[in-house]
This record gives sequence, C-alpha cells and structure tokens, in this order.
Amino acid sequence: MSNIYFISGPCGAGKSALADAFAKHLTNTGIRKQVYVIHGDDFHQGFVETDYKDSFWKDGLAADQIVWTEILKFNWECIIDTAEKVLERGLDVVIDYVVEEELPLLLKLAKEHKAKLYYIVLTASEDVIRQRIEERGDVEMVERALFLKKELEELPENQGHVYDNTGKSVQDEIADLYEHMESYLCCEDADSAGKADDSGEYSDDDGRTIYYRDDKLTIRSMVPEDAKVYYDTYLSYDWHPQIETYENYYTEQQNGERLVFVPEYEGKVVGICTLVLHPSEGPWGGKNTPEIVDLCVFFHIHKSGIGSKLLDVAEAEAAKRSDTVFLAVGCHSGYGAAQRIYVKRGYIPDGSGVWYQNKQLDQYAPCVNDDDLLLFMSKELK
Repeated sequence: MSNIYFISGPCGAGKSALADAFAKHLTNTGIRKQVYVIHGDDFHQGFVETDYKDSFWKDGLAADQIVWTEILKFNWECIIDTAEKVLERGLDVVIDYVVEEELPLLLKLAKEHKAKLYYIVLTASEDVIRQRIEERGDVEMVERALFLKKELEELPENQGHVYDNTGKSVQDEIADLYEHMESYLCCEDADSAGKADDSGEYSDDDGRTIYYRDDKLTIRSMVPEDAKVYYDTYLSYDWHPQIETYENYYTEQQNGERLVFVPEYEGKVVGICTLVLHPSEGPWGGKNTPEIVDLCVFFHIHKSGIGSKLLDVAEAEAAKRSDTVFLAVGCHSGYGAAQRIYVKRGYIPDGSGVWYQNKQLDQYAPCVNDDDLLLFMSKELK
C-alpha cells in the first residue's frame, strides 16, 4: 500500500523544508526505497506576475492583480495528476501545499488508489511566521500568512492534525511526527473497504491492512489478540514460545519497524510471516535491506500454498523498499523443506557462511546443529 503524506500550513510554517527532510527520512532509514516529493508552489512559479505586490493581499483575499481562482485550480490539477502517476508506480508521495477547502480531493485520491492519507497541518507562533517570511524577503505575504494560520487552526476538519513547530528543528519535527504518525491518518471512506483485486492492499473496517484476499484466504496486518493465538498454538506443539515475542511484533508493527503478515484461512489464523524493515544484526545488518523473519504455517494446513502466498506478499512489500530481500534458514533436516522452497524461489546463500547464536561461525569452530545454526540467503527483486 502506498502512502500519501500531505503537509499543509500557512506561508512560513516550514512545509517545504519538512517535506524534503521527511522524504529523506523514509528513504535513509529503509522504510521506503524511493519517495516522490511534490511542492505545490512549484506549479505556481510558472505564472509570471508583477513585481509590485504591496497590495496583493487584503483581509486574507487576493487583490485584482492576480486571477487567484484560476491559479489555484491549475495548481491543484497539477498536484493531483502528478500524485496519481506516482501512486500508480507504487511509490509513496510527500506533498506540501496550503489546504483550505481541498481536503475532499485528497480523500478521493487516497480512496481511488487504495492509499493511506496522512494529513499534517504545520503552524508556528505569529512572531516566528513573521520572522521567517521577512527573512526570505516576502514581506507582502505576512498578512496572508497570519490570516491562513488562524483559519487553518480553526477549521473543524483540521482538529487533531495541527502540529506547532515553534522552537523545533526539522529533526525534532520528524521524530515527533513519526512517533505519532497514526494520529494524523485520515479516515478512509468505508465504501472502499473490501474492494480490491487479488493482489490489492487496503484497510478494512477494523483498520487492519489487507495485503491479500480471495474466497478463503486473507493476509492482513496483526492485531493484539493474535499474540495469544500464536502462543497457544506453539505451546500445543510442545514448543517453548514466549508471548512477549508476539506482543513485541505488534509493537514493532505499530512503530513502523516490522510488517507482520497474518494469514486467515476460512476466518481462522493459520500462521505468520514478518518483514523487518531495517535489521541491525546479521550479515545484512545496517544496510536497510529488509529481512523475512519467522515464516510459519500451522501444521494442520501444511502444503496448502499459504506459505508461498506469504512469501509473495513479503517479497512484494520488500520490493517497495529495496532491490534485495534476505532471510535465514536452519541447517538441520527439520528445515529441509524450507531450504528447497527458498532455492526454488531464487534465494541463494549470501556467501557469509553459517551463523551460530547470532554470530558468524569461524572455520572449524565447534557448534551444535540446532535451531541456532543458520544459513543466510538473499534474493534479487525485479
């Protein structure tokens, strides 16, 4: 699923600076492989206007020197058209522009492309906005900016989406916003729920991300109740599960660190697969290459194709962020079937040898052929 991050706010709020820095954050941390940035004001720059702007704005409205209605319409058409082309390519898009009455356009865009819309309204104190505008030499825009500040902060649809960056660096803004990003998510139209093709991805009425759905199988994001299902199932296999492991999976999913794919067959959870977005350990640690971790299909439904479909979904999500995905598989015979599956899907050993207890095993070093003896394999994603 692609994301739309739309940053609104008055002149001088720092929209463009945040848009550029936030896009860099998404790519540099490995959350996204590529992100496209649209600065709405860039479309405005195509209009050649008079240098005499002293009376451009009066009581928050544009004066007769510019045909503002036509310019605004043109700018929004360009923003939406460009964003559509980006979303069609499966990329995230970060947009900055002033939103007054145009939020329905963004909601429609998100619905038509089954994207999540995160809507942020930047603001700052009047003194800060005035200072920023004066420093860049646009004194004639101060009145308009202060008018917009008041208007945008008071709009009913903006409540809960306003972020005051007074006294904060761009890095502070990114840290704050990313930590609480879900609170800036605009509700999707309920009509869009359940309407995706076999490979589509969208949110259902319960807010769960749906990665795949057919008549019997649904692959969705994790909910807190799933942790107990995994614990009870693995306990019944005489394994030694820790429920904290799966509770942590959910927390990491909510923090944007891990994607959790939960397969439901005929309405019942039947396995799990996760994708760590920027792993810090192993031969690929710190390289922002996603790692597939903990692929498991419950015993009673083996050989049903669910494991293959989970890998399809995980690889598709990894491909949005990287040219490569990797995983680790056990070396003993209990992992024989998994080893064969990975090879058939194009995974090859990464050349780092075997690892034991999270460390690369030296030549001739002693080890035990247990679940901690691992071979890392990688696959290039087309």
